[in-house]
Order: sequence, then C-alpha cells, then structure tokens
Amino acid sequence: MTTPQMDLTPELRGLQERWRELGRKEQDQLYARELAVPLARRFAQLPLAGAPADLERPRALISVLGFSWQPVALMAAWCRPERMLVLGTEDSLTVKVDGEGVLSLIARIAGIDRDVISEEMVGDPGERDIYESIHRFLHRSGIPAREVLIDPTGGKKSMSASAALAGFLVGAPLAYVDYHEYHGPNRIPVPGTEYPRLLTNPLEVFGDVELRAVLAAFDRGDFQQAAEQAERLAKQLYETREAQCLAALARAYDAWERFDFESAQLSLTEARDLLDRFASQGRWGWAGHVRPTLASNLEALEELAAARGRITPGDGGEPDRLEDGLPFLLWYLATAERRLEAGRPSQAALMVYAAMERYVRLCLQVDHRLGGKRPDYERVRGQLDQVEYDRAGRTLFGDDYRPQDLRGPITFLNGAQLLRGLGSTRLQASDLGPLRGLSSARNDCEYEHAWIPKVPETKRIETFLERAKEVVARIAGGRDALDRRLERYRVPRLAPPGD
Repeated sequence: MTTPQMDLTPELRGLQERWRELGRKEQDQLYARELAVPLARRFAQLPLAGAPADLERPRALISVLGFSWQPVALMAAWCRPERMLVLGTEDSLTVKVDGEGVLSLIARIAGIDRDVISEEMVGDPGERDIYESIHRFLHRSGIPAREVLIDPTGGKKSMSASAALAGFLVGAPLAYVDYHEYHGPNRIPVPGTEYPRLLTNPLEVFGDVELRAVLAAFDRGDFQQAAEQAERLAKQLYETREAQCLAALARAYDAWERFDFESAQLSLTEARDLLDRFASQGRWGWAGHVRPTLASNLEALEELAAARGRITPGDGGEPDRLEDGLPFLLWYLATAERRLEAGRPSQAALMVYAAMERYVRLCLQVDHRLGGKRPDYERVRGQLDQVEYDRAGRTLFGDDYRPQDLRGPITFLNGAQLLRGLGSTRLQASDLGPLRGLSSARNDCEYEHAWIPKVPETKRIETFLERAKEVVARIAGGRDALDRRLERYRVPRLAPPGD
C-alpha cells in the first residue's frame, strides 16, 4: 500500500525545521499559530490510505482526544463533518493553547463551525462511557454508522481501544492519523508528514467465518437468514460488494419461494450484475460455479412470471394450457429436491404432493374444462367409465371407499380418481398406489394432521419424487426434456463442488 504525502511549500518546510529545534511547549505553540491551518488544508486533500475506491467521505466524525489535539484537528479538516463528537477526559477537554479552548482551536484549524462539535467527558475507567456516548451520538444524529468515521488516534490506549471496538461493532469505518516521520527520543510526530489511513478491518482476515455461515444458511435453503447475515456482514466490511451480492442472491430465492417473481427477478438481476462486475476483482470462491446457473434461473423466472400473467385470478384461477401450468410443477419438483438435500423430508413431501395435486387439476382443466371451486361435472358424465372410476377409488381410498355421485371441489385423490375414470393416459393405474402413499406420508407429517406426527423416511420421499417426475414428464415431452427444463429451476449451491 502506497501512502500519500503532503506537498509542502519551502515556507512550510522552513517552519518544519524550526519546529524540530523547539521544546515541546513551543512546538505546540508554533504548530497552532503557523503550521496547523496550512497543514490541515493539505491534509484534507490527501486520499484515505487503504480505503476502497467506493468508500465515500463520512458525514460524521467521532474522535478520541488526548493531550495531542493535532490529529483530531487534521481528521476534522479531512472529514468536514456535519456532526462531530469528541471523547475526552476532563483534563484533555479543558486544555487551552495560547488562551484558546481546545475545541474552538480544533474547529478553527479544521475550518468548521464550533457548533458542529459536541463533547462527552469520559471517566476512569471509561469504556462504558465511550460505548454509551457513541450509541447516543448515532441515535441522536440519525446518521447511519456506515457514514460515521471513528478516529481512535488520540487518548490513552484504553479509550482508543474502546472507541475502535464500538466502531467495529456498529459497522463504522475506523481511520487513523498516521505519520511518515517521528522526531527525538520521545518519537513525537513531525508536522507535515501526517496522512489519513483506514485501519484494516479484522473481518478481512476473520470474515471467512461469517462468510461460511452465510453460504451454509443459503445452501440449506434458509434464504431469509442468509440474506440477513450477509446484510449484517456488509455493514461491517469496508469492501462490501461480495456480501451485498450474497444478500441480493438470498433475497432473490427467498422471494422466489414466496412466488414473488417480480422481486425475485429484480434481486437476482442485481446479484448477477454485481457478480459480473466485481467477482473478478475479489476472491469470491463461490462465484465461478454459480454464475452459469443465474442465467438459467432468470429464464425460469421469466417463464413463471409469463405463465402467472396468463392465469385469470378469481374462482379457480386454473391454467388453461399445459405450458402455463408446467413451470409451476417444475418449481415444486426442484424445491422438493432441495428440501431432501437439506434433510427436510416432510417439507419435500409437501412439495411433491403440491406438484401432483396441481398436475391432476391441470390435466382435468386442460382436457375437460373441470376447474374452480364448483366444477361443472355435467360436462363429463357421459364420458365417465364407472368401472374404472370405482377401481381407481378403491386403490386410492382403500376399504373406506364408497361409490358416490360426482360433486364438490376437486382435491388430490378424488381428482386422480376422476382422471382415471375419464380414461386419461396422463395418469396410469400404476401411479395410483404411489399417490396414495404420498398422501398418507403428507398427512402423517408434522405439518399436517397427525397428533403424533411421523417424519417420513428420506428414501420413501425420494421414491415418490421420482414417480412424480415420471408423471410430469408425460406433459413435458419426455423424461430427458423434463430433466433439461428442471435444471433451470434448480437453485445453485454456493459451497464449491465436492464440499
């Protein structure tokens, strides 16, 4: 990292040499009278060493004041803050230089109004005082912590450490007035060699722990949690783009799960754009194998949004074409896969059930115009094969089956029975047993009816899912075509392949 240096005039260099020859008190007087203002102006023009290009100058400044007031004045000149808080002891806050109060001196040198500066007196020990003072300042100012600079240069070590800890916790950037040169055995900073430096964020080293937690939450399907974790991480980092990209990615799939396709498209597009622009500049280990999936996921979202737009709301709201219902079936199947991978077989059972229920209703609507809460069964009475209808009923309902007239809304099992009774090839007799098993597994799980629920075995739900794919493939152009289309609905895993 190259560090910036002030460009001093010959006159300032002469004053600098005079300063070296003086005693400590006289040095402070010379600095205040002749060096401070021109040095502050030059200091204010220096870049913040170590800062990412997109880190804007802060709106507020919190500085720790010791007996060396010079760094506080310089940082105030660099920030030109709307609001400034100075934390000091009774001794440091009451210092006068040539009869001028230290805070007035800082304001004059920095070129800001004295009214901008508020002070808080810190006791001994002062850690809690500092935490509470910073908390009050952030609350009262209403300025986000990201736009508040913490300057722990001055003050005793415990005060500087406390201010830095508070700043890190709330996500405020930490800066330091550093020096190129020191003078004498006491290593007094030489005026004119100062420069502002952003302190390295420890999350640049330790952030991989936080990042792994985001990736893990995403990969187990906890998208809202992943988004919240990534957003918190972004607030604590100087270079925020990877965390912002992960937050957008998680928000996209969270919205997708809620069938909010518009929000999902917006967030996924944001994530893709961040990834395309900035992933190569960082070390985003997950980006390479995720990028290809985003394009196909966006295609799937467009397909879903278009299909939803063609479904008329109101009573029933059923798709009128197979192609308008198929995207929803694909999404349920892909979600079931993901739930199984995450070790959630009950949720997977619900998704497979949802896919099959909608498949049955889709076929009845498209082929026979039977849909809505009050289907018109008169349309199909003459086509019904009563023998096959009853046979299907006994397979689906077992000993509880009793022949009855067509009536009421179409549900999962009676819809499957009706589809078979109407001679549909979209549902085979061999499908009925697995459908009954799926219904039983769903009803017994912890999300449905059983007082003492039974979490279904993963292998059993995998079997039902495989059968569901075979069934849906009949309206998708065959199994190979289904698998190709299903690939676009699969959420990427962020963990590298093989992990």
